[in-house]
Amino acid sequence: MTSHLIRTALIIVFAGSVGVSTCLSAGRPGQLERILESYEERHVQFAADMEELAQTVDGQMQPGVSATIRHMIPVLEEQTFDVDALPDEVTPELDASLPEDERQWRSQLKRIRTEYAHDLYLLSRQALNTDHVSLAFHLVREVAFHDSDHQLARQLLGYVRYQDRWVTPYEKDMLSRGNVWDPKFGWLPKSHVDRYEQGERFFRGRWMSADDEASLRHHFENGWEIESDHFLIKTNQSLERGVELSVALERFHRFFQREFAAVFNSPQQMLQLFNNGKAGARQTTRRHQIHYYQSKEEFVFRLRDRQEKVEFSNGLYRPDDRTAYFFYDPEDLETNTETLYHEVTHQLLSESQRTPPQVGQKANFWLIEGLACYLESFEVDDQGRVSVGDPRHIRVERAWQRRIEENIYFPLAQFTALGMNEFQRPNELEVLRQYYSQATGLTHFFLHYEEGVYRDALIQHLSQIYSPNPRVRTSPDSMAKLTGVPFAELDQQYLSYMTELNAVFVQLEDRSDPSATLSR
Repeated sequence: MTSHLIRTALIIVFAGSVGVSTCLSAGRPGQLERILESYEERHVQFAADMEELAQTVDGQMQPGVSATIRHMIPVLEEQTFDVDALPDEVTPELDASLPEDERQWRSQLKRIRTEYAHDLYLLSRQALNTDHVSLAFHLVREVAFHDSDHQLARQLLGYVRYQDRWVTPYEKDMLSRGNVWDPKFGWLPKSHVDRYEQGERFFRGRWMSADDEASLRHHFENGWEIESDHFLIKTNQSLERGVELSVALERFHRFFQREFAAVFNSPQQMLQLFNNGKAGARQTTRRHQIHYYQSKEEFVFRLRDRQEKVEFSNGLYRPDDRTAYFFYDPEDLETNTETLYHEVTHQLLSESQRTPPQVGQKANFWLIEGLACYLESFEVDDQGRVSVGDPRHIRVERAWQRRIEENIYFPLAQFTALGMNEFQRPNELEVLRQYYSQATGLTHFFLHYEEGVYRDALIQHLSQIYSPNPRVRTSPDSMAKLTGVPFAELDQQYLSYMTELNAVFVQLEDRSDPSATLSR
């Protein structure tokens, strides 16, 4: 059992997602097993076709090519690249000048993958029609991975075609206006790029030095505004920092939408998107508002009359004005970024509806904070690969220490009954810290225990907590009901999970070989 958990923690946790076989908790009984059986049968055939092609290429003395082909055979969550890494360019036609044998294997590779993608799309429709939204969305991502020009899959994932490229709706708007993307300065008119690189800035209809612009932008009312598909960032820190945040937040948003699709889209909504194919064509009408101040002092000054004890905060989200507030801290950018993901998690969930709902008032507040704490571990490496849920993250490690080393635990039946006021305002500050640690640990447990067997149940619970229907929102099904496991047994499973997680920490500490890295 311990070795199995270690594999889960070191592979699936770092991957940021779980496999198709874990989507077991929601939907119509009996239908899921049949869909998964069809998926497995089709993948076996796909793997056989790909291996046969790899052997053919081996015979042509092209070992590098055959290795690449074999690299595509495992199911998606066992791949060594991130599922979001789809090509931007529309796949060109095969070059007629290529040698005949190369044209043949390239053509055959495309045919095998395209046919496989077609069958996966049909399976995704079956999953959707039986209310397995998470599975349907997972399959759509795999469709796009094997057939990057599958129009419906691309649209469902938020892309539109512009000339010979796949872009987001906002990117299409920018490109059609003649703008270009600069990784440092964001979207600019093409004619401005060289002058920006030389230290000039265009503001208020005229060119000036970067220092002069920064002086004018010092007042937050004149700050930079950086737009993207889903966010509007206003900052007086710098344009460059605003662009960095914009890129980071869009990556986080993409991850959040793909992993928690069932929260944002009911089966009926997803069915409409599948049928109309307009997910990618929807232009965001109201972006999530982010205010990013140049210092902690300004952050406190601007919010002290609206937020109690704001001086102790590293960032916050206010549902009343639908804005998340942060500040630049050059001494601790890591905490700065983790707080960003925490509060934006609240923002994305709250603003999934036109009117932010009152959630967790009477019970189940643990998940609202637990998920936000868990997602502080979101990371993107230098190759753009996403990871989340690292057991070494301070939030997860602290949850383990509370349960195992300190033996502090509130039984689930009692803990899940806590509403917002009871959770956030206990008699002692130390109890509040214990609540946050256990909420983080439980979120990790429900997402990753036994390769994610409770994952869809947790997402269903989250979707009910944030349901637009007030009757559902105020009386969501308990995790005991959604998992079919009594609270007392879940308590024991959590203890077992945290006990075995200790083996992960031991293994990580014992690793002395620098080549034995833990990233995918």
